[in-house]
Amino acid sequence: MDKRALLNLFSDRLQHLLSTGTQSTAQFLSETGIDRSALSQFLDPNHVRLPRSETLRNIAAARGFTIDWLLGLENVPEGRQSLSTSFQMENADDGGHFALEKLREEIQGQKLRYITSLLPDMLNLALQDNAAVGESEIRGLASENMLSGKMPDNMDIEICMPIQTLQSLANQSGYWKDSSPVLCQRQLEHMAEVCNATYPTLRLHVYDGNRNYSSSFTVFGKKRVAVYLGDAYLVLTRQDEIQSFVKRFDLLVREAVVSADKTGELLKRLAGDI
Repeated sequence: MDKRALLNLFSDRLQHLLSTGTQSTAQFLSETGIDRSALSQFLDPNHVRLPRSETLRNIAAARGFTIDWLLGLENVPEGRQSLSTSFQMENADDGGHFALEKLREEIQGQKLRYITSLLPDMLNLALQDNAAVGESEIRGLASENMLSGKMPDNMDIEICMPIQTLQSLANQSGYWKDSSPVLCQRQLEHMAEVCNATYPTLRLHVYDGNRNYSSSFTVFGKKRVAVYLGDAYLVLTRQDEIQSFVKRFDLLVREAVVSADKTGELLKRLAGDI
């Protein structure tokens, strides 16, 4: 999910939270410590930033909804979920990618689980071989850059992504509107080649994004989870938090419409249809 879609979803869910609550807006502001000006900004889909982690925790606690629901990680709002002190925010443009590099180094030989709504960056042709695409085309193949375009060695890698992303790439629609058909075809062919060559070390599962929605996140072994928030990462370290993300990931694997051993065939077929 890109930043604008995430902000729109958060704004919609905050509005729903306020409209369905029994407390007044004044009570809500008092409990969360938000002023009316800030609330108006959060409800504005054109606002460019999410609330701070502490504010997210206060919002979720005030209405008994989960932070996962507020951020679009799940579709069920009920229940209580809080962020412990075992979290930190890493801005992508302020050393955040360096922090992710360190997380990868920590889990060599372990399992990495990765959910992305765009292109998996280690399967992105532009990030793997800049010489293979023109400079003006690199942005057209942009991904969420969770792993800096690298294929980690000595690591078991599982990736989940929505089939709608691949269909949009093949049709040059949505995010890839006006992109070169040849470039999109080469990208799909590249993904097919990598998936076939690296299976089962790397397994790409494809799920139906209309039936199962998830924001992007990476589970680094049993140590940490990094949730992608557009221009920042929310890094969680508590074991119960990590397990909740593992369960979410495993659910998407079970619900996959194309299993990892068949993904290469799907990608080749989509490329051939262009």
